[in-house]
Amino acid sequence: MKTFATFLFFSLVSLSSVMAQTMVDAKEIIAKINRKESVSYQNATITGDLDLTNLANRKEVRDGNWGDTPHYLSVVDVPLSFKNCTFKGKFLAYRTENEEGKILKTDNIVHNANFSEAVTVENCQFEGDATFKYSHFSQRAIFTENTFRNVALFKYAEFRNAADFSGSNFHGYADFKYTKFDESSAFQNARFDRHADFKYTKFDESVNFQKASFSGNTDFKYTKFPRGTRFDDARFSGFTDFKYTTLDGEKFSPRGR
Repeated sequence: MKTFATFLFFSLVSLSSVMAQTMVDAKEIIAKINRKESVSYQNATITGDLDLTNLANRKEVRDGNWGDTPHYLSVVDVPLSFKNCTFKGKFLAYRTENEEGKILKTDNIVHNANFSEAVTVENCQFEGDATFKYSHFSQRAIFTENTFRNVALFKYAEFRNAADFSGSNFHGYADFKYTKFDESSAFQNARFDRHADFKYTKFDESVNFQKASFSGNTDFKYTKFPRGTRFDDARFSGFTDFKYTTLDGEKFSPRGR
């Protein structure tokens, strides 16, 4: 009887802990950024879309004249830290106002966000799209052990300091096309379940893909890897394209693909 009572007690404590997890409205986070307060959450569930493209410091950087696309830029100028969090909505550092035919329409207004301070997102769940197209990360960017259930859009993003995606799982389209990594970067033990697009990606320093797993289509066409890049024990089980790919100036295609 005592054993059962002890089991029941710890079960109730565990249940209470789960029920007591912090629920945070995304608007609260936006308000903190606008007040220039550091953002740090752990074991939290973020509800609603976290839209970083419409901050108080947003400004127009292209006016749309002569067929140019109107472009509005916000800057996240405080450190961001999310650990063991779940994002129930979208995580938006890029969005457009006209989704239909957005590639060719000149009236497709673009909104995106840059990050002037460190970004740390560890062991988090992205249940909606995570969009960072065109974003610039001035300080260290840590995206380790995360799960991206939908689109992970980093196309044209620039990482000016170290970037780490080690241990992250990409269940949807992982788009790093034209992305620029100025310092060392890592995708060690990362898992790509669908399309992994690194076409034209620019790595100025070494990148680590050790033990990464690529299950869907993988595109590294035209990518130039610097000396020190690692693909040890990387696994490729889908279609791969390493046409015109080089490592330290030499034609390159990893083993195990």
